Formats: sequence, C-alpha cells, structure tokens
Amino acid sequence: MLDRILDFIRNRYFIGAVALLIVSIVINSVMAYYSNKANEAEFKKFVEINEEFSVDESDSNELFDQLDLDFDSFGYELITKTILAKKAVDEGNFDLALTLFLEMHKGILDENIDKDTKNILKEQYVENIVRIYMEKNDFNGGSNFIKENTADSLRFHELAGDFYKFFEKSEDSVFHYDKALTYDIDEAQKNIINLKKPKE
Repeated sequence: MLDRILDFIRNRYFIGAVALLIVSIVINSVMAYYSNKANEAEFKKFVEINEEFSVDESDSNELFDQLDLDFDSFGYELITKTILAKKAVDEGNFDLALTLFLEMHKGILDENIDKDTKNILKEQYVENIVRIYMEKNDFNGGSNFIKENTADSLRFHELAGDFYKFFEKSEDSVFHYDKALTYDIDEAQKNIINLKKPKE
C-alpha cells in the first residue's frame, strides 16, 4: 500500500499538479501583497490630500489645479472631490463645485455599487447640482439636468418644484409639487408642500 502511495506521489502528473498549485499560491500571495501596498498608498494619498484641504489659506481653485484627485478607489475619489466641492461652495466658487458634483454624479451612475446606496447618493448629488444651478441663476442648465435625471421619488419632485418656483415657472413648479403630494406622506409634509406651491 505504501509503495503505491509513493509511486503516485512520484508520478509526474501529481508533481506537476502540486507545482502548479504552489505557483498559484505564490502568485495569489504576491498579488495580495501588491494589492495591499496599493491600498496603503491610496489611503496615504487620501489622508495627505485631506490635510491640504484643512489649511485655511488654501483656495479651492489652487487645490484643484495642484492636487492629483484621481484614485483607483471610487470611494476615496468621491469623498475627496465632494469635500473640495463643499469648500468651493463655501467660497462661492459655484463653477468648480458644479464641475466636481457633475463628475461624481456620473461616477455614481457608472459605478457598480449596492442599489440602495446608489439611490441615496444619486438623490443627494442631484439635489446639490440643482441647488448650484439655482445659485448660478442658470435655468437652462438646471432644467435640462432635471429632465435628464428624472426620478420617481418625493424628494426629486419637491426639489424640481423648488427649482421651477425659484425661476418663476409656476406651471412646472405646481406640476412637481402635485406629484410630490401623491407619495405616502404625513399631513405636516403635505402642508409644507402646499404652502410652497405658487399661487395660481
């Protein structure tokens, strides 16, 4: 019995299979090592960039021009560019903020992430973008964006109602506020939306 086992172990196919398995393990280990190193480098870069953001004298345009804000990890890139966009909004630099929010919104749409997480992020970025179009007094840009990114949600229709009301487009505003009222909401929310509606 022992002789048969030894013969089997000496068999070139067995040795080849073991060698292949060892090579495979080594390759996986090397790949994992470099992946961990890459993750460490990404995290270090993320921390360094966010330290730059915390310097009060730094200007959002300068930071955008000077720093490499592209990451392999979408999460790091999303957080970093969103922080810079928020800084740009605080400075009244709405052009840069809009550029960053639009880029991240497209990234969210393209990225393969959990559906619920994607929907939450989409709603938040759509709101940020629409509000910036209002700040820029850019009706055409905002209206086109709303039409291209229509969503079946209370938050979207209330936001669209706010946008069209801001630009005194009463008919469109009322349409979206009425759509918002069709969702399952309490009386307090209904009253708030009804108060927002332009007087016809």
